[in-house]
Amino acid sequence: LLAGCVTETNNRLAQNKDPETAVKAYVEAGMMYLQNRRMSNAHRTLNRAYDIAPNDPGVNNGLALFYSIEGDKDQTEKHFKRALSSNPDFSTARNNYAAFLFAEGRFEEAVEQLERVTKDYRYDRRFTAFENLGLAYQRVGNVAEAQKSFERALKLNPNMPVALLELAHLYFEQGDNLNALRYLERFEKLSPPNPRQLWLGIRLQRILGDKNKVASYELALRNLFPGSPEYQAYRAASGS
Repeated sequence: LLAGCVTETNNRLAQNKDPETAVKAYVEAGMMYLQNRRMSNAHRTLNRAYDIAPNDPGVNNGLALFYSIEGDKDQTEKHFKRALSSNPDFSTARNNYAAFLFAEGRFEEAVEQLERVTKDYRYDRRFTAFENLGLAYQRVGNVAEAQKSFERALKLNPNMPVALLELAHLYFEQGDNLNALRYLERFEKLSPPNPRQLWLGIRLQRILGDKNKVASYELALRNLFPGSPEYQAYRAASGS
């Protein structure tokens, strides 16, 4: 069905004499191809749009995402910068560019881009930008701003597992065990177990004194994630 829809879109494009409408439809089709990892189709379709409108921000954002998946870093950055040069208020592209910078370990630059995104009140995924900003702040060692960013993310969308787990860790590191427990429990209602959550649960419940929960967390960590760094840390701390 999806392939049929895309094919129909392209057939219409072949007859479309309105460049702006054609570019929009090519980008929509190209993004659908990207989502389904039909890379040659995505490249061909997005390049058709680029041939018509090489400075269009949506076209360049699409091509940047394509090259990001392909692992071509130079082309990825080129097209993100081109998208933002054409439209500095294009927060979707700026958030995507920040994610690229984060993946490259360029955390200060990611912070700079994400701070701009979070100020765009028209951007309907500001909660994601705040969560990403919190992660970037953590990487540059700014714990206070990371905490503020995660809390802002949760005000906009209370069901964000990453922000919840990060706040649980931050409060635990500050010795605020009750807030750490509160965020950890909220995380556990939304997300399946992961080794980071389980190891935090073990350490937290050892302090709070719930032996049954400690045993439950230990069993899950041992059985589900025996190869994880968290399990090795647990074994080292337990002397086993």
